[in-house]
Amino acid sequence: MPFLIVTFCFLLAVSVLGEPVKIFFDTDMETDCDDAAALAILHALADKGECEILATVVSVRDHYSAGAVQAINGYYGRKGLPLGMVKGSGVLEKSKFAQPVSSEFQDRVKSPEDVPDAVETYRLILDKEPDESVVIVTVGYLTNLRNLLRSAGGPELVKAKVKTWICMGGNFVGDPPRDDLKLGNVNFQRDAASAHYVVHHWRTPVVFVGREIGSVPSGLAIGDNLVGASRENPVRAAYAHYFGGQPRKRHVADPTTVLYAVRGQRDYWDIQTKGWMDLKPDMTFEWNPDGDRRQAYLLKRREDGVPNDRYIESVLDELLLQAPVPR
Repeated sequence: MPFLIVTFCFLLAVSVLGEPVKIFFDTDMETDCDDAAALAILHALADKGECEILATVVSVRDHYSAGAVQAINGYYGRKGLPLGMVKGSGVLEKSKFAQPVSSEFQDRVKSPEDVPDAVETYRLILDKEPDESVVIVTVGYLTNLRNLLRSAGGPELVKAKVKTWICMGGNFVGDPPRDDLKLGNVNFQRDAASAHYVVHHWRTPVVFVGREIGSVPSGLAIGDNLVGASRENPVRAAYAHYFGGQPRKRHVADPTTVLYAVRGQRDYWDIQTKGWMDLKPDMTFEWNPDGDRRQAYLLKRREDGVPNDRYIESVLDELLLQAPVPR
């Protein structure tokens, strides 16, 4: 599959060559604190000059989730980043941390009216970027992408401007893999209609980062070292509220997705570039090894037969604890 191989190598090369990867970040920032860690790691990589954050939107109907995103953006000196949230039908789940983090650490988002429709933000940002330059990262539901694809001229805008879509979702177990949902797949399941529509209508390269890479049953976890972080750090607060006390370790599904989006494969993971996801309406899927739909999924890398889990954890933990660059 030559096109995919070239695309993925280029995604890696832009960071290595010093040109920051243009990231559009789409998160649920609601039910799990690893979304907060993912955004912190994205800011840390931006501070290193490895990426440029174009916008940060939430895939839920909770303005407190957008407020939590704004709080983290502000902590890292990027208070002016464009925001967006789902308007209309979409997911709304109870959050342990979004409201307290939003209320304590930012003063911009007071109501849903303070946050534009994420589709408007997507269109505004994509329209002004060079062709095939934007990497979209989703670590939540696909509601915003469905709404974008269904908007007037949306498919054409995506095809013109997006280089790659990096999607946290799916369980890639077996060879070829199939997902019977025994491990769960909430990023797809909670808005199944959107997930089914987007996966079957997307027309740029996509890399899936499965739950087995950074969540169940991967065994990777970070976050307990946030105990020593500043009390002014909203990511520390997100973990503390999530666990009802002190920050503790949590899986790294979303942080690994961000790390791949910016740094590419490196010596972190292997990748399967042959085949495509045959996603069913009930969110089960089988990976069809035939055909070229420019889809791929990450694989754990093993050294002498042993997964490099501790190595990945150390890379993520260092970025999570990296202090913001003064601005």
